[in-house]
Amino acid sequence: MKALAILLLILLSILSFSCSDQSNLINNKESGKILLKIDRANAPSSVTLITATLSREGYSNITSTLNLLSDSTADLLMDNIPAGNWHLKVDAMNDSMVVLYTGETEVNILAGFVTNINLNLQPTGQGTGSIYIYVTWGGATTTNYNWIDNQTNPVLVGGNNYYDYYGIAQPVVLYDENKYKMWYYGDAGNAKKYVLYAESTDGKNWVKHPGPVLSPGNSGSWDSWAVQPCIVIKESGIYKMYYTGYSNQYDPWFIGMATSVDGINWTKKPNPILSSGSGWEYQISASSIIKKNNQYYLYYNGRNAAYNEKIGLAISNDGINFTKYSGNPILTNDKPWEGSGVMCPIIYQENNIYKMVYMSAQGTGFGLAQSSDGINWTKDPQNPFFRKDQTANGWGNSNIAYPNVVRVNNDFRIYYSGAANSYNPYYKIGFLKRTN
Repeated sequence: MKALAILLLILLSILSFSCSDQSNLINNKESGKILLKIDRANAPSSVTLITATLSREGYSNITSTLNLLSDSTADLLMDNIPAGNWHLKVDAMNDSMVVLYTGETEVNILAGFVTNINLNLQPTGQGTGSIYIYVTWGGATTTNYNWIDNQTNPVLVGGNNYYDYYGIAQPVVLYDENKYKMWYYGDAGNAKKYVLYAESTDGKNWVKHPGPVLSPGNSGSWDSWAVQPCIVIKESGIYKMYYTGYSNQYDPWFIGMATSVDGINWTKKPNPILSSGSGWEYQISASSIIKKNNQYYLYYNGRNAAYNEKIGLAISNDGINFTKYSGNPILTNDKPWEGSGVMCPIIYQENNIYKMVYMSAQGTGFGLAQSSDGINWTKDPQNPFFRKDQTANGWGNSNIAYPNVVRVNNDFRIYYSGAANSYNPYYKIGFLKRTN
């Protein structure tokens, strides 16, 4: 799978419109151009030639080829293309001129304007893996998948009890025993939190457990003020919950663990399994766990005193004793939409690739990243794939947070928290559904 990951990285940048050269495009009102940028340093040894061909009825073909081994530049320019509809074909070949990957699409070139195109190159059978090409000429983009908000959101709201009077949030959903099981926190005000529980047969209509299933600890304990569910897994018939706890919201936070045989009655381990550090992880909160090569990879949020959020990783052989990864943080905010940080990573695996759904620190949207090893991540250039202004009937137009991916066969959902506006600021819970 390493070769596949490399190809994805290479050809995400293989076709891109050169925004710095708009003067040439505008000066020539009847034509445009395409600039292909090749990441030569990371090119796999099997691909040595890149050929792009534009064809159109009544016009001669326009072809340009780049030799990754001998050409001095890594740019491939197709210039003076008459405005109109063209057919673009891109081939990636080896040194024997065998086409290993190929892809085609229609291109509408408008003089003086820019257009958006997505093109996928598929293996021809002579090589392995696939190549994804993202072509940007400006304008809006589309995501790899369409995520649609459930039109009846929210599906779960607070019950005006002491422990959830100020809203409910952070859904952790597990499909188990032919039903959806959700653990979430209830906000009792002044940052006091309880873990609550509900069940559903369809993921839309929920039946709440009558009271908290996990409560803050005794006075003086490390989790004496708040407990928030972060992860629930089931191994050998035992539920394991990783939760965030603190005795004061302004002091360091910790990650604890509790176990249960029924998902309702929990026994806490007395001490945290992961503690806060300094700097970027002054406060930490668990978010996701995967098992890789018989090791537990625990992904967590870290934030400093200025509330700048980053994502870190800790690794364990037994799911209890964790060591923080020396290369932390593994994901930081470097895109404008991410604001002051990235947080709440949820990791799942699809087609042997690890995928991460995460949120911006301000709760404006959700992004996607992918990795071949669970450590080094590449963000989707089309992020965010879902924004708060896309929530059904504006139920989350103030803030969306805490994404949690649930997959049942081919049914992908993201359960998340949403708040409407300053007049209705309390979190409720709804979900997105992937349509393709």
